[in-house]
Amino acid sequence: MSENSIGKYTGEGVVDASPFKHKLVDLKRGEMTKLKRSKPGCTGMLADLAKAMSKHGDEARIHPDWYAEIVEIKQTLEAIRAQRPEADKLAEVLRESEAYYEDKLEVLISRVGKAVVDTAKGEDKPGLLATFESTLRYRAQYAEKSAATRRKNLQNAATPAAEPSTQG
Repeated sequence: MSENSIGKYTGEGVVDASPFKHKLVDLKRGEMTKLKRSKPGCTGMLADLAKAMSKHGDEARIHPDWYAEIVEIKQTLEAIRAQRPEADKLAEVLRESEAYYEDKLEVLISRVGKAVVDTAKGEDKPGLLATFESTLRYRAQYAEKSAATRRKNLQNAATPAAEPSTQG
């Protein structure tokens, strides 16, 4: 990865949901699809509802607690939505930063492993291989898995498939 493909994060780096933390929910997997979401025109409807409630809420026999809950939920949504852009960007940057630094870690571990192998072979120091055994084993995991897959594929290719019976 080139340094040209990396940009420095310029956001605030802080998302504060503490003022409405008690309102946040964590749904079980798959439950989001069951929830109804706001339809187009919700904002305008809520403005019209506010006007109608003040003049005709009692006449329409709409319980005042219902409308009070609507107002409270609207305020909660506004607070959540105000934090979402920075929270979404920060979550994205955290995922990308994690992957970036994992990649750097893997490159450095590979470099260390190569130095150990080269030094052990070039300077006849086999004890180094034992000392760094877990690092070398870690570094070789994917190569060993690939080799095992290649061996298995070669064995499967060498074993002739049973001929279908032509007797009938």
